[in-house]
Amino acid sequence: MKKGEKLSATVETVGLSQREFLTIFLLHSLRIKANYPRAIHQDLKNTFTGKVHSYDYLCKISNTLVESNHLSLYTNKGRNYYQITEKGKELYIWYQENFLERFSEVKKVIDRFMFDLRGSGENPPVVNELPEEYRSYFSKIISVKDLVRYVTLKAAFTKKPIYMGEIGDLLKNQFGWIASNGYLYDLSHEMEENGLLVGRWESEKRTKRYLRITDEGQHHYKQIADSAAFQVQEIQKYMASVVMFLKEKSY
Repeated sequence: MKKGEKLSATVETVGLSQREFLTIFLLHSLRIKANYPRAIHQDLKNTFTGKVHSYDYLCKISNTLVESNHLSLYTNKGRNYYQITEKGKELYIWYQENFLERFSEVKKVIDRFMFDLRGSGENPPVVNELPEEYRSYFSKIISVKDLVRYVTLKAAFTKKPIYMGEIGDLLKNQFGWIASNGYLYDLSHEMEENGLLVGRWESEKRTKRYLRITDEGQHHYKQIADSAAFQVQEIQKYMASVVMFLKEKSY
């Protein structure tokens, strides 16, 4: 991410379409109590402040759920109210079963990176690495390039020299996430080309390339760390809210 760019998290960046996100929000909100559209929209704005959510689109999704019998609509004192149905409760449980585990496991990795970047917040211990079926999802919601560049430069600051096999172990053991060796070595080559690292082969066999940080790498390290932290923090906010209301028990 270039200096001066601003990346805002959206529902799409946490792996939900706008329709899915609003469906989950409506089902969650209306499980608690029936409500009218303007109040639901205000709750949405208060909970998710990173993006302007269309009131008209919220109403469109609500009416679609009424048509599919996941919500019902009634009028009280001249005001229309939405209410969840039994079919709607079943749909909410389906979302819990199909989204909660994935979001929770990915959020653990996000939390670990945020703790490393900022030194605060949750730092769940690594018991198992992120399951393979969730890794592609993780790569879609965050710039893994920025994260690996950050981890690599930080390691180069504190341990000289380093090689990318060590970075792979660090990612696995400290964050519970792994990248392919090919990706790590391609990225290290790119970082050398951009002058952030300089390397030498351990021997003529060229099996291990030792890397150290350059003056250019030290100069850009804080910018790369700040960019990574901004992205992770934005994603973390959304994921925390979605996980929170997917964790709530069904009534």
